[in-house]
Amino acid sequence: MFTARIRMEVLRELVEVVSTLVPEAKLSISKDGVSVKAVDPSHVAMLVLSLKSTAFEEFTGEPTEIGIDIEKFKEVLRLAKPGDVIDLQFDGGKNRLVVKVGKVTRQMSVIDPAGIAEPKVPNVNPPGVARVKMDELRQGIRGTESISDHVTLTLDPEGFTMHSEGETDHVDMRLGKDGLVQLTVPETVRSMYPLDFFSNMVKSITTSPDVTLHVGNEYPLKIVFSVANQKGEATFLLAPRVEED
Repeated sequence: MFTARIRMEVLRELVEVVSTLVPEAKLSISKDGVSVKAVDPSHVAMLVLSLKSTAFEEFTGEPTEIGIDIEKFKEVLRLAKPGDVIDLQFDGGKNRLVVKVGKVTRQMSVIDPAGIAEPKVPNVNPPGVARVKMDELRQGIRGTESISDHVTLTLDPEGFTMHSEGETDHVDMRLGKDGLVQLTVPETVRSMYPLDFFSNMVKSITTSPDVTLHVGNEYPLKIVFSVANQKGEATFLLAPRVEED
């Protein structure tokens, strides 16, 4: 059984983060909340997200899995206004998710969760850690998007650098340790990543004031951030691009 009431803004945030990687996802329901694990079709990026029951206005959940079509949820969200509360109820017998927005009720067919792969989450702990303000990170990405299709992140004991280089131009954003919320790095580390994935990931983060970047030498990037006004947490993992000599 699963019944819940959730604010439109929280559901929209959840949908935006998940849709960055996949068109459909498996919701794992428990008495404590909802979790999602997803990997993009090219297996370049992964998402692990958990939402506490307190992120909902009301929540009743028993262990179950629901496969959802993300586009259908986007259609529901188009009916909602800021401040609206959306009612969700899963009818396991009819295999339908009933969604109510105001006076509109939609009975939504769901996807067999057995057909949605749940990735095995690797134990990724790069040595360098920088907690960066979202405004700074977004500005850096805007500066790199017209330059190249990749971005290099470097952490050193004095700060954080985002570098992008094209055929004729290059862009650097440098944040000293005084401009970071946190910096922990024993020695200089750097990795290159596909900019389209990195940019879309950052753009999907809407309520967290900052993100924690875990970086190593040619190591997967780990991006940790809060969701639902600190009542949930999410992690993106992004495979590095191997730099050519």
